[in-house]
Amino acid sequence: MNESVQYIYWIEHGVAMGYLIAWYLWLISLAEGTHIVAHLSWLYYRAEDYRPLEKVGTFQPFIILALVPLFLVVDLAHPERFYTMFYNWHWTSPVAYGVYIITFCMVSYAIHAYYLFRPELMHRAAQEGPLQSVYRLLVLNYVESGEIQEIRKRQERRERFWAGVSLFFSFTGLIYLGILLSSFKGRVMWHSSVMVFIFFSFGACSGAAFLILLTHLKNGLVHTPAKALVEQRRYLSEFGIILKYSLVAQAAVFFIYFVLLQYTGVGGRLASEVFFNGPRAFQFWFFQVTIGLILPFALMLFRKMRENVVVSCIASVAAMLGTMYGCVNIFIGGQLLPMTHFQWEQMVPEPGKIAFGIIAMAVMFVLFLVTYKVLPYENIEA
Repeated sequence: MNESVQYIYWIEHGVAMGYLIAWYLWLISLAEGTHIVAHLSWLYYRAEDYRPLEKVGTFQPFIILALVPLFLVVDLAHPERFYTMFYNWHWTSPVAYGVYIITFCMVSYAIHAYYLFRPELMHRAAQEGPLQSVYRLLVLNYVESGEIQEIRKRQERRERFWAGVSLFFSFTGLIYLGILLSSFKGRVMWHSSVMVFIFFSFGACSGAAFLILLTHLKNGLVHTPAKALVEQRRYLSEFGIILKYSLVAQAAVFFIYFVLLQYTGVGGRLASEVFFNGPRAFQFWFFQVTIGLILPFALMLFRKMRENVVVSCIASVAAMLGTMYGCVNIFIGGQLLPMTHFQWEQMVPEPGKIAFGIIAMAVMFVLFLVTYKVLPYENIEA
């Protein structure tokens, strides 16, 4: 009898959800954080020279949200049944809410981006060119009369309405990510009231960094008028300030998070050990803290450094890498805590799934670059 009880007690749990789900959460926070930063900045500037940045901050997150469900589908034991999540409603499951929140978020991004591009698409559809048929297809073969500014003025209320809807779902999506992890009561590292604020800090940091990086790439691949280029670089320099203070906020949130873990009993203190000197220590101290926090903060500290294109791109990549490792450390680290024995849980290597995730993110990046050559991101001068 004692032997059978001992056998049940020493069961090994292992890591049930791997890197694909961690990247899934990070990419959603990246997309929604990018849109929030882009749209709130539009509400601040309200200048025509800023509009190309709003297009980048709306359409590129749509591409991410359109492809990121593949990470979830591939990780399922039966990926062919993924569609059942849409009609088998389980109101007690946080994942069930996420299916609709992310879907509505993606649809609102698509409609908002359509209205942002629509005046320039109308203009291009009326002009002879190699992509005229593509532009006519995108505007449903309907071309309005009038100049670009007149078309934009006629649709302004619809554009701003969908901007507000997409902003609402962006905030809702970040809140959902925090609630999703904190609802796991058996995982002390996840079951924290700070989890929502952690994802907000991830969204702010990675969103500002992503917007800086993508806009610099756009300016390098697409001809930008000199005056517009100067203004856009001024905006990106100020985004560097947003990134700098977002990094400070992220550090403060994690400090509060670790303090709370110290008052959560033995499990909370053990959760801190995962980061400080446990199985995720190197990833935490080197990638998340040194590269993801200290390096971009130092690069964005002074104005001349923020105005340098190469320096700001390096800081953006470092900040995005730091938030990715921060999300992975929490998600994977939370499953490494021993639940029924006194050794760290083990993670089974998943080379196939990791390769798929890397290829999928590479495809996203290629699509970003392709859209720069096809869609009219820049304002068309009258």
